[in-house]
Amino acid sequence: MNPRSIRFRLTAWYSAILAAALIAFGILGFFALKQSLFHAVDETLEDRVAGVKRFMEEQTASLSVREIRDEFREHSVLGPGGDLFQVCDATGVWLYRSAALENAGATIELPGQIGSGGVFTERVVAGALVRFYAKPVQVLGKAYTIQVASPVDELVEGMRSFQWTLVLAIPALLLAAAAGGWWLSHRALAPVDAITAAARSIEGKNLDRRLPVAATDDELQRLSTTLNQMLDRIEGAFERVRRFTADASHELRTPIALVRTSAELALRKPRSEQEYRDALQEILGEAERTTELLEDLLSLARADAGKASLELTNVDASEVLREAGVVGERLAEPKGLAFEMARLTPGLNVRANREAFRRLLLILMDNAVKYTPAGGKVNVEAKRVGGTLVVEVRDNGCGIRPEDAPHIFERFYRADASRNRDSGGVGLGLALAEWIATAHETAIQVETKEGEGSTFRFRLEVTEV
Repeated sequence: MNPRSIRFRLTAWYSAILAAALIAFGILGFFALKQSLFHAVDETLEDRVAGVKRFMEEQTASLSVREIRDEFREHSVLGPGGDLFQVCDATGVWLYRSAALENAGATIELPGQIGSGGVFTERVVAGALVRFYAKPVQVLGKAYTIQVASPVDELVEGMRSFQWTLVLAIPALLLAAAAGGWWLSHRALAPVDAITAAARSIEGKNLDRRLPVAATDDELQRLSTTLNQMLDRIEGAFERVRRFTADASHELRTPIALVRTSAELALRKPRSEQEYRDALQEILGEAERTTELLEDLLSLARADAGKASLELTNVDASEVLREAGVVGERLAEPKGLAFEMARLTPGLNVRANREAFRRLLLILMDNAVKYTPAGGKVNVEAKRVGGTLVVEVRDNGCGIRPEDAPHIFERFYRADASRNRDSGGVGLGLALAEWIATAHETAIQVETKEGEGSTFRFRLEVTEV
């Protein structure tokens, strides 16, 4: 039995709450029953006092004291409660006194010593507990005190029995309830154990397995559904990591193989200075491509780990666009593309990271140049719309096929797999562009039509200096 288990804690809390409820119920029930029983006794005593008073009003005017005592004696035998009452006048002279009370020496308070409402007391008479009620009355202009009594031994004994019943029954009920709670908690948590066992059996090699989902429409069904959704995300993340690792390995293997091949060929036999220079130039080109690839991979890895962040400041958008446009023209020139960039009014500031903003523009321009055939056109436009700067990079190239559109921002994904490394890149540019846009609290929108070109659009917040 693990005291930290949910089953143990549920049973303990259930038992504790039930114990508190039963104890409170027992105490309240005991005092409520006692109050009710004694209230009934008190009402009977009050009724007896009222009966004695009526009797005195009817008889004392026409009878002598001796005759009154005889009548009282007969009244006590016939009346309710038996011969347990006594009456005295204001001077303390006994008009009548029950033999049982007289033999026990039960005294009585005089009228001036008792309030008009009377007084209840309890005394032991002849070894028995008796409840007394004494009340001053006026009968035919004279003051008397009437005192009646009723044995309460049976009542007290009944209360004591009820008390012991509670003392013995509450622990028994608690034990039964605790056992029932333990069994119920086991039944209620059995599906959790099943979920735990199923989850424990899922590893990296069988991430396609899912937890059973019972159609119970309760918390356990929602838990299983949520865990399955989490497993879907984990499986997707594992798949992306596998694909990312495989693609990265493939992309790195190619330039390393070319560098090695070029070096081996250059060293295989003596060559001219120009041939060595050509080999070194080829090695340098591959080293630059490899360095760029590693930097991109490092940037994406930092973004995935949540350690990459951009410091956003006020940046002159027109200046960054102008610098990026110069590079864009150089990219378009070898392919004979028309490159146009609309001028933006100087001094328009946006909330951005200058270098990341410039890199985002260059990635989109480079992408447009790569997928636009010779003689095509690339257009870059930036305009203010309300409180944002809208930047569009538009081309009239091959466009994006509908089946490729959902994947263009995935790493190492190239819509045209037939493209070589020089013309198509390695497929990390748009993934980096998407991360940069996200870091700027914006998103890249794509409008495309196969065979007619594509438009990439993003927005930046305009700031006032």
